Amino acid sequence: MIRFTTLFLALALLVAGCVAIPPEDEAAGGAGSGETPGRITASEVTDRAALKTFVEGAKRYQEAITTVTGIARLRDVYRAEGPWKSGSIFLMTLTPNGNILIHGDDPTVENKRIVAVEDEEGRPVGQALLAAAERGGDFVDYRWEGVERTAYAVNFTSGLSGNTVVMVGGFAQDLSSVPVEFTPLPRPEVTAAEVVDRETLAIFVEAAAKEYLDATLSPNLSELPNAKTVFRQEGGYWKSGSVYVFVISTEGYTLFHGGFPLRFEGRQFEDIDREDVNGVRYLRELLAAGEAGGGYVEYMFDNPAVEGDEAFGSPKIAYATGFRIPGRDQVFVVASGFYPEE
Repeated sequence: MIRFTTLFLALALLVAGCVAIPPEDEAAGGAGSGETPGRITASEVTDRAALKTFVEGAKRYQEAITTVTGIARLRDVYRAEGPWKSGSIFLMTLTPNGNILIHGDDPTVENKRIVAVEDEEGRPVGQALLAAAERGGDFVDYRWEGVERTAYAVNFTSGLSGNTVVMVGGFAQDLSSVPVEFTPLPRPEVTAAEVVDRETLAIFVEAAAKEYLDATLSPNLSELPNAKTVFRQEGGYWKSGSVYVFVISTEGYTLFHGGFPLRFEGRQFEDIDREDVNGVRYLRELLAAGEAGGGYVEYMFDNPAVEGDEAFGSPKIAYATGFRIPGRDQVFVVASGFYPEE
C-alpha cells in the first residue's frame, strides 16, 4: 500500500516516485535497532525503523478516536497530503480477516479482501501482513514493480468499538484487480425497489439500520465490509436508482454512502444548515430525526431524473433512524429517501 525507497549505505533509490525499503535486517540496515523516538510523519519515512515508528504512531492516533465523527473523518485525514500521507507514502486499515476498511491512496479498493494477494514472485503478501500484525507488529518483505519493498503491520484496538483492527504502512501493490466478493444479505421486508410511500420507506430504513448495526457489532468488524458492498449493488435489495442507504454521524460526517461513496464518505455535508426553497433545513432535520430514533423529513431537492427542477427542486421524502453501540453515546444515523412523483 505504501511505496518506500531506502537510505541504505547512504544510497537512495528512487523508483516511480516511491521509497522502497530493502528487506535486510533492521539493525544491519543503518537505521539501528529499536524505535525512533517521537512521531514520524509520512514524509520522514526513509528506512525500516522510521516506517515502524510511522505505523505505530498511526496506531496510537486511531486508538485515541472515540467518536463516530472521528471515525468518519479518517478517510479524508489519511488521504490528505500531510502527516499521514506524502505522495505515495500512506496508510491502510484492515479487518483481521483481511478486508480493507480504509485505503489511504485508492478508495475504490475499500471493502475488498486481500488474503489471496501475492507479490510479483508469488509470495502470499496479504496473508503475511495479517500474520505480522497478529505477532504484535512486524515487517513484511515483498516485490512490486521490480523493486524489493517492506511493509509494516500491527494490530490495534479501536477506541470507538473496542474491535481489533490492523494498521499497515509500506504496502504499495496495485489492488485494482482484486475481485469484489460479497455474500448476499437476507431479503428485507421492503426492498429499495419497493419503496413507494412513507411507510415502505421507514420499513426499508429500519431494516438497513439493523443490518448495519449487526455488521458493526460483528467480531472485529468482520461483516461490515460485506454489508457495505451489498448495500451498493444496483438492482439488489438495498439500492434501486435514487433509493439507497447512507450512514452519517450527528455532526453530518458520512461513514457510508450507497450512492456516491467517493464524493461523500469521510466528509461533512457541505453547508449543513442549507435550506430548500421553502426554508426547510433538511440536513439538520434529518440528523435530528435520526438522533431522536426515527422520523421523516419532507423537502424540495434536485431530482437527477427530472429536467428543469434544478432551481426549485422536486418533492422528496426522507426517513432517518439511529442506533448506538454498547458503551457509547454517539449515534449512527441511517437514512434514505425517495421522490414520490417518480
